[in-house]
Amino acid sequence: MNLKEQSKSKKQGFSLIEVLLTLIVLSSSLAVIFAGFDISSKLNNYAAFESEAAFLAEREIELAKSELLNGNLKAGKLRKLSCRFKLKPGWKLVTLLLPPDEENIVRLQVRVNNADRELQLESFLFLPDWRVNSNG
Repeated sequence: MNLKEQSKSKKQGFSLIEVLLTLIVLSSSLAVIFAGFDISSKLNNYAAFESEAAFLAEREIELAKSELLNGNLKAGKLRKLSCRFKLKPGWKLVTLLLPPDEENIVRLQVRVNNADRELQLESFLFLPDWRVNSNG
């Protein structure tokens, strides 16, 4: 073997250090990717909770507003209303009906809980003088 052939044969393979560095870079990049999947999964679960909780809260608020305007629910004092629909196991929904302020505006507040997550939604409803005075 002459000198040219020896230099070619040495350059054909990778050294141990190059292989180790490649493995370190590859494994660290895979760890970052899998950590991103975990965070993405948690965010997706929280978004699903918020979406369903907002739907439930809006439904309860609109039902309470309808009952207030129809006179089926009185708006004179602080009330705590329980959920009128069947919820998933572990879910809790509470509606607070606050008394009208000086401008006859009723504040409705709904809290939805599931384990360590909570969503609160508020809405306001103007009631005419005759509605507040007759239902008080």
